[in-house]
Amino acid sequence: VNFPLILNTGRVRDQWHTRTKTGKVKRLLTHIPQPYLEMNKVDAYLRKLKDGDIAVIKSRRGEVQVKVNVTSDIRDGVVFLPMHWGKVLNSDFGRANNITNDIVDPVSKEPDFKYCAVQVEKFVKPEQKIIVIGAGAASYRFIQSYREKNQKDELHVFSKEKDPFYNRVLLPEYVSDELSWESLEKLKQGELQKLNVNLHPGIGITKVDELEKKVKDTDGNEHSYDLLIMATGSRAFVPSEVNMNVAGRFTMRERGDADKLKYYLQQTGLAAEEQHVVIVGGGLLGLELAAALKKININISIVQRAPRLMERQLDNIASRLLAEDVIERGINIYFDNEVSTVFEEKENPNSLLVNLKTGRTIQCNAIVYAIGTRPNIELAKQANLKTRRGVVVNSYLQTSTPSIFALGEIAEFENALFGITSAAEQQADIAANYILGDFSSIYKGSVLMNILKFENLDLCSIGMVNAPKDDTTYEEIIFMDVSKRFYKKCIVKDDTLKGAILMGDKNEFAEFKRLIEEEIELSEKRNELLRGAVNTVPLKGKLICSCSQVGEGNVLDVIATGCDDFNKLCSETGAGLGCGSCKPEVKALLEGQLVNA
Repeated sequence: VNFPLILNTGRVRDQWHTRTKTGKVKRLLTHIPQPYLEMNKVDAYLRKLKDGDIAVIKSRRGEVQVKVNVTSDIRDGVVFLPMHWGKVLNSDFGRANNITNDIVDPVSKEPDFKYCAVQVEKFVKPEQKIIVIGAGAASYRFIQSYREKNQKDELHVFSKEKDPFYNRVLLPEYVSDELSWESLEKLKQGELQKLNVNLHPGIGITKVDELEKKVKDTDGNEHSYDLLIMATGSRAFVPSEVNMNVAGRFTMRERGDADKLKYYLQQTGLAAEEQHVVIVGGGLLGLELAAALKKININISIVQRAPRLMERQLDNIASRLLAEDVIERGINIYFDNEVSTVFEEKENPNSLLVNLKTGRTIQCNAIVYAIGTRPNIELAKQANLKTRRGVVVNSYLQTSTPSIFALGEIAEFENALFGITSAAEQQADIAANYILGDFSSIYKGSVLMNILKFENLDLCSIGMVNAPKDDTTYEEIIFMDVSKRFYKKCIVKDDTLKGAILMGDKNEFAEFKRLIEEEIELSEKRNELLRGAVNTVPLKGKLICSCSQVGEGNVLDVIATGCDDFNKLCSETGAGLGCGSCKPEVKALLEGQLVNA
């Protein structure tokens, strides 16, 4: 009566025994990457289990906790658990031999763990109060993912900014008035109420008491928590000698920065073509801001310390081709240069004199510092969490205090920081799943990628951009037409793709990103790299995702095939895999189609 189901164990396709060999072949892991329990629909219904729910499987000997795969392919009264997963991260949550017979053959020592009697119950998490600090990409994704599976827990989000949950990567287009503020907002009308989140806009957290599990906000109020999610993001780096309290000096990190620059340029009383903005830094942000302002006829000069643009994200050839494109747009670039001093012209309150280290002086109206960011880890340090450059986290995004998680730009995993939106969202999903009982949701790091949003120029890099010198185990596959600024490069090692640069055409972006992230062996694909995306689906309808060139029609076509899972929809279409700015639009399309179905 206590154990009414029969558990059967065995092999799954593509795996063998304990996966000591097959588990190292990434292509084989794409079929079934995690342990699971296969269960008949009737047995699942009786236990209020749905496909993808977490279940606890108990026998007289022990228990395991894995996701449920509800199917008609197995008879009622019987459940199946693969035998291939042992310890994962020193935890045996999915180990079949935890619950089966512990008898072993006296000679071979092979265990007799074929079947046993079990009970299966839905995993029930105790109700908790969760506080999230920060309202950026990681925070937004966390509350969304969490609410998809849990409606009971109390969620609070504290944000120093009065305008939470917006798309920072689109701030340059907001400054130039190409996009309205509403188009940057991620929270649509009524969504906050639907998510049942207690939002505290304009209220930051000043202190964390990790022992008492309390935080103090900027109004002096204390709030208790069971779990704390730190997603405090980063701030713009400004050289110590720069006085940002003087008029005409700006950064571009949040809405407040963008509004200040917009207002300042408007109140000069000068026409756009009479204005001149100096941007310090030739990275993604500096270039995108330069292009956005140039589009409305403001004169732009970029001061770049390095001898080329985007020196960390591109190789020499791509940087050179990009510089040619930027110069053709009428933007001045000063390479191998730095700002030494900035003076205000006394007779002209809206004019600055920017002196460069090479001796040149540029007269301008404003100077914007876009030379990198620094993670906001001061609160984490005060809470006695382990920090280095960022807040040190494990594979579940837990900090040195297990009840506190760190996500996004502050999270340091295996000595690396991943300051991109896709990494923040990936981390948020994994932390949410783990808290909700999915121990097989494990973070393994993120592939760095950079997508430049330039009109009439496709450019992105994924993973490694330069093969190590004098290492013959790496090979570079290059395809280019310099006169047309068409340049593509793949870096391959041990039959796996390690990095790619795509310029002039980004059709392979989604496929290459998947190959790099999952480290899937190329085999026959090796000969097809950069031969043109033969199977690329043409853009259909209004452009939704500029990163992967996906149209509204492409998304609707995949939904029409029966795809009703958001993550799967993104994976199959390629939409939302880049900067992530199109995700709300893709989600709205999916929800609209599901409502009408």
